[in-house]
Amino acid sequence: MKSIFNKYMAVPAIALLGFTAVSCEEDYEPSYQITEDSFQILQTTGTLPVATKYATGETVKMELVYNKSDIKEIVLLQKLDTQDSSVVRTIPAQGAYSLRKKADTLVVEYVVPQGLANKTLIRLDAKGVGFNNATKTRSVSFRVAEAMPTIKIKSVTNRTATAQYGNAASDVIRYELLLNEGGVTSVTATTPASAILYKDLDSLNVYAKVGAAAETRVQRIGLTKSGAAVTRNVDVTVPASSAGQEVTFRFEVKSLLPKLAASVTSAPVTPVAATAFTGTSTATIGLNGDANMASFNFVTRTNAGSDVVANKDITVTSVAGNKVAVKADNTTAFVKSTTAAYNAATFSSVRQTYYTGANAVPTTVVTSIADLLVGDVYIAKLVGTDNYVIFKVTAINRTETGATVTMDYKYL
Repeated sequence: MKSIFNKYMAVPAIALLGFTAVSCEEDYEPSYQITEDSFQILQTTGTLPVATKYATGETVKMELVYNKSDIKEIVLLQKLDTQDSSVVRTIPAQGAYSLRKKADTLVVEYVVPQGLANKTLIRLDAKGVGFNNATKTRSVSFRVAEAMPTIKIKSVTNRTATAQYGNAASDVIRYELLLNEGGVTSVTATTPASAILYKDLDSLNVYAKVGAAAETRVQRIGLTKSGAAVTRNVDVTVPASSAGQEVTFRFEVKSLLPKLAASVTSAPVTPVAATAFTGTSTATIGLNGDANMASFNFVTRTNAGSDVVANKDITVTSVAGNKVAVKADNTTAFVKSTTAAYNAATFSSVRQTYYTGANAVPTTVVTSIADLLVGDVYIAKLVGTDNYVIFKVTAINRTETGATVTMDYKYL
């Protein structure tokens, strides 16, 4: 079909996605109205549609859709913030015909200039020039963003080790990380001038290095696709067989596009051998007519039924229904464990197991046990302190008047 544009002082049609066409209707003959513009779409190629932010040096790709019988050339212009527009280059309209799109297409590339300030607003204008020199323009805007992410360690917390005994293998250390400090992911009218517009983050890798051995990756954490500043807590486990050697952790944050990375390394940690429990003992509690036998204090290692509530770490509350129920009258709390854990227990392993239970979802920490059985093993964290015991129920003896429970326990 012969083009209407050629017959009637054609205004070339060209478009960028998401922007409304601005026609040059003054070039049309008054007696004839064009009611359809078939070329108001920017089809996608590669990373299109055009993103809202690019780093300097990045290539912006725009696919222009038009009718080359109407257009002789395309002029690409740029406008940087409040500066006047300037011509980037003029391109002959020698696109390829797309059967799927039923139009001619041409991919135009624009490289974001180096040296532009962060948050600079760039507007690109693709102006189609017709054979009669009439024009039609489509525009798209984006901002200059920082491509290289940043990362720093804000704080370090020992989750399963104490200052008294130091770190051992399998201890958990929490590193509080700050990514893209001062960063934002988009710019609005209220964005502070000091804010830094960053490209989106992709992931966070954690590496461990023991002594002279090569580092190994121990975690990969996917991040929300955003450039905004974010604080992230990362728990790492001290590697096994690392006692007596320096251990460091390296945290590497990566951006999505372009794929750049920044990292920070922790101060070295030298794990010690696991702290062994210093003692093993036996406790007997129950409801058998002796009020003092009802409770036990693991700190003083004595029965405490007649003592103040604050000293009652475990108390038998009922022996009815062929069950033995116990609870902590004070702030002591329990996490169920295993016979294997009891046999191999160290202060470090017990504390680590309690920490795991406390952070489980839902938590496995309890302050009462409805049905204590022979063979049960529990870790007790005593009155909210960093003092722990692990106990194993070895016998439950029933009488006509009540029942008693015998427990072996380990302590520091």
